[in-house]
Amino acid sequence: MKAPSLRFRLLLLSSVSIAVALLVAGFAIALLFSSHIERSQRAQLEHQLLRLAALVEPGPQMPELRQAMPDPRYESPAGGLYWQVTDPDTHATSRSRSLWDTVLPYPAAALVDHTPITAPLIDPAGLPLVALVQRLSFERDGGVGDRVLDLVVAETTSGVDAANAAFRSDLVRALAVLALVLISAAWVQVMLGLAPLDVIKRGIAAIRSGHSHHLEGAFPKEVMPLVAEVNELLDLQERSITFARERAADLAHGLKTSLTLLNGHAYSLRQQGSDGPAAAIESLVDDMSATIDHQLRLSRLRHRSRSDRQSTALAPVVEKVVAALRLTAAGREIQWNIAIPPDCHIALDTMDLTELLGVLVENATKWAKATVSLAAEPQADRLVLRVEDDGPGLDETQMQSLGKRGQRFDNSQPGYGLGLAIAREIVSLNGAELQFARSGLGGLSISVVLPQGAGNRALPR
Repeated sequence: MKAPSLRFRLLLLSSVSIAVALLVAGFAIALLFSSHIERSQRAQLEHQLLRLAALVEPGPQMPELRQAMPDPRYESPAGGLYWQVTDPDTHATSRSRSLWDTVLPYPAAALVDHTPITAPLIDPAGLPLVALVQRLSFERDGGVGDRVLDLVVAETTSGVDAANAAFRSDLVRALAVLALVLISAAWVQVMLGLAPLDVIKRGIAAIRSGHSHHLEGAFPKEVMPLVAEVNELLDLQERSITFARERAADLAHGLKTSLTLLNGHAYSLRQQGSDGPAAAIESLVDDMSATIDHQLRLSRLRHRSRSDRQSTALAPVVEKVVAALRLTAAGREIQWNIAIPPDCHIALDTMDLTELLGVLVENATKWAKATVSLAAEPQADRLVLRVEDDGPGLDETQMQSLGKRGQRFDNSQPGYGLGLAIAREIVSLNGAELQFARSGLGGLSISVVLPQGAGNRALPR
């Protein structure tokens, strides 16, 4: 299972953290606002209770107010704001017009020490109220003793509930906008924070394409150990490859020297009339020389991954290979049909491409009667390079074994069957494909399916 990208994980973590933080903050802010509204409502009720106490006329049997309460809601039936004055001894009660004929059933037993208490009540319309209730003693006119009265002011909670709902709605919208802003900022932060990794990625691509040998540039100190390790590994790899190639060349030189001496002994045997042993030694020497050449050529190949963006122009390499073969005895007798677009590029190292074309075109020249054809055809993001000849060709069974080391089907031509084996090695190292078929010219058709390189324009079909 493929792990999610580092950018995605960081952005997801930031988004979740922002969402949780804003959710907690939203609940806290909504709770603070609700508490503030409730405190504000209680403060207003305390103010109304003080005003009611100042306006009460305790002398009459039925408690009265010297003048009406100033808020007009007291005069509207079920207006949402109510007052009530009750004598707890006689149960005589005066009330605001907003109560109409309803009496608020306040908790009289809970009134002690002239301390106001808050009580939940129900108004005439059946809506919940928050009430402030206080028992006070009033001095009667004429000094005939004090009169105890219970004062009630109440207000519906619908206004508070509506304010809380409106505030929560506005808060949700504001927090949603803030979340988008913070997530966008987190995305920018993640992109800028991980930008050095993109620089490292481009540097590695440049190393693969041969444009650079090390990761170069200014990097943050946090990634400098990684850059240093990569550069050290690249140096070590280059030294190891150079050492291996030098040792292979030294080994080949030593073996070639010994084979040359052995060939000299074979010549001496032939001069002495021992043609059979001389021929056997010469055959072994030729086989060993071909094997050494094959391994040396493979040691010079450059491994390329499928993600490599190496780009090589195809036409110049084809012209170079064909020009070299035209100078040979077989090449001078061949008619060359070349159809390679001039702006055609493939994702292959130039040396690898030269080696591959050399093998394929040389093989076609060797077997052709009069014509060799080279053509390139684009197919989506791939390019098919086709090399054909008008030679004897091969049947299906032979084509399935073609390219195996040492496999030959006609001993009339010189060679040891290593050329197409090298071609298979090249396409295998570079993520390409090698296909064999019967040519329309009558001989063998070899198609190489290669990844297209950067710089390709639309190629004619």
